[in-house]
Amino acid sequence: MKFIVKTTPEEVIRAKKWWDQLEMQWKMTYNEACYGKGPVLEPPTDDELMFLLIGIDTLRFAGPLSFNPNTSTSLTNLSGIVPLYNLRLLSVTDMQISDISVLQRFTKLEHLFLNGNKIVSLKGIENLTNLQSLYLQENSIADLTPLKKLTNLRTLYVSNNEISSLNGITTAHEENMRELYVLPNKNLRDREIIRVQNEIGIICRKQ
Repeated sequence: MKFIVKTTPEEVIRAKKWWDQLEMQWKMTYNEACYGKGPVLEPPTDDELMFLLIGIDTLRFAGPLSFNPNTSTSLTNLSGIVPLYNLRLLSVTDMQISDISVLQRFTKLEHLFLNGNKIVSLKGIENLTNLQSLYLQENSIADLTPLKKLTNLRTLYVSNNEISSLNGITTAHEENMRELYVLPNKNLRDREIIRVQNEIGIICRKQ
């Protein structure tokens, strides 16, 4: 694939500095998943680098345990996506991610896939009000209240977590929510599911 991006020399210098400061795990992941070079540390060309930083709105990283992996590196954080704030779709699945607070500035995101990680807290996601689909299944999340303002959500997967309450899903979600997958969750009782279905009007589905 040929990348052609019009940039200034100053922008290229800043981009190269960003790359130099990336963690090793992220350099290998970008090279393997985005550039098809394998899990190596060599820097991309200037055009490849600038296209990554300013020319894309979609990133997909599937870890080595995914059904269809595109990287052999299991990422432990999301630091490598800063400063790609124009992303509209981000998928980082079947990795070792536990902290997603870095996402607080990614307000253009519309689709977010973080299933199969080690996420405990949704801190950082509170103001991503453009999100339409959110996949969080197979993590260790116990609290959904950070989702309270994400009323544009159409699809939400939170099955196989540590959820005992669906607080955070409100009547404001009812207009747009089409798919809410909450089961199985070992700590989630039938009465909580019935409450949401009766009071909010959203059907709780099983994955």
